Amino acid sequence: MKLRVIGMLLFVALGSCTSVSLQSEPTTDTVTIRTGTSFGMCIGYCLFDYEFNGTLVTLTQTEASRNPRNPAKTCQFTISDDVWNALKTAAANVNAFTKQPDRIGCPDCADGGAEYIELQTGDQKHRVTFEYGSGTIPGFEPLVEALRAQRKALNECK
Repeated sequence: MKLRVIGMLLFVALGSCTSVSLQSEPTTDTVTIRTGTSFGMCIGYCLFDYEFNGTLVTLTQTEASRNPRNPAKTCQFTISDDVWNALKTAAANVNAFTKQPDRIGCPDCADGGAEYIELQTGDQKHRVTFEYGSGTIPGFEPLVEALRAQRKALNECK
């Protein structure tokens, strides 16, 4: 009898582990969010491009040089459903986003760096580039801040 109880507990424990791992599988969505940073007067990996497609995040790091010495690095991360849903909520008004100018302020002037956010739904996509760190997109401040936090957390390929 004890063996049956132990066997049942083991079966339940293993079954619950399987369901936890299934929840961590990346999910995709109809909205793709791209963001990144660049510094024109920089040596090494100076271009960071992130693509958020559901809970799957792809980071590509490249050199700014026209003759790069190192190959591009690409890696993937998985974010939680909660983080993805918060990003989607902040980016929900795609129509208003497409009315933003392509460029705000003076991105990468005096080597201050630039950052961008691009939203894509289906074939429609729009990118806004603005000053690194201090610039923002009017009406989309929560999205800018949330993406900055994600870039900081997922800052390089190992």
